[in-house]
Amino acid sequence: MRKNFALVLLLLVFATQFARGTPSGLNNIPTADTAPQGTFVLQVYSTVGAERDSDFNIGFKTGLEVDPLRFEFGADSHLYPGVDGPVVLQGKVAFPFGDHLPTIAAGVANDAFTESERNRSGQPFGYAVVTEDLGLLRVTAGCGVQNGDALPFVGLDRTFKISTPNPQSVAGGAGRGPGSGDRNAALVTRDLFTLRADAIEQHGGDWLYSAGVLVPVFKYFVIETWGNFPSNGAPPSVTLKGDLVFSF
Repeated sequence: MRKNFALVLLLLVFATQFARGTPSGLNNIPTADTAPQGTFVLQVYSTVGAERDSDFNIGFKTGLEVDPLRFEFGADSHLYPGVDGPVVLQGKVAFPFGDHLPTIAAGVANDAFTESERNRSGQPFGYAVVTEDLGLLRVTAGCGVQNGDALPFVGLDRTFKISTPNPQSVAGGAGRGPGSGDRNAALVTRDLFTLRADAIEQHGGDWLYSAGVLVPVFKYFVIETWGNFPSNGAPPSVTLKGDLVFSF
């Protein structure tokens, strides 16, 4: 365990120099979203239930912007219980078509360093995905490829926001209003929480459905949780994740 934990820490330090990242997504599927450039997200997560022991995993993601493309890179590792590791890498490239238009992305997840480690973590998961904001809801659809199987997926999410007085505005708030980015706006808008649901086909034709919520606790910390519901009648499980967000 010490060996892989040290490797994860080394990757975390290395990421500030060369980006790699855990794919941004909904509950169990990737989206065309990427982490903003200059942002480093440290993630810890665990899945409980489904007649299994709880586990503990760590990962990170960060982004890079080279107009018109957006990149995201990251790494993850299982730490507990049992044998720790292996470290698996993730990468994604996205192309946004513009305001009120979709964003497309392609990437790979769960890519271990060696074949013996892939035998433990599973084979790489390549995917293509499109995300479109329809106003009331954001819609994501795509398809993954793993072990030669095509695994389609789809997801929905909606973010609820709240407007609060802007302490930086002058009396009367002469700015352009919430969400405008004007520091003189009388009100500022922030995310309150995001509801998310998705479904992905599993090997063998069964589907895994999920529903959950993302809550920004404060600027630098986000909590995510969702329930997982297999279509084959297997017991459901719950995933808990905490995200620490750093800017550099």
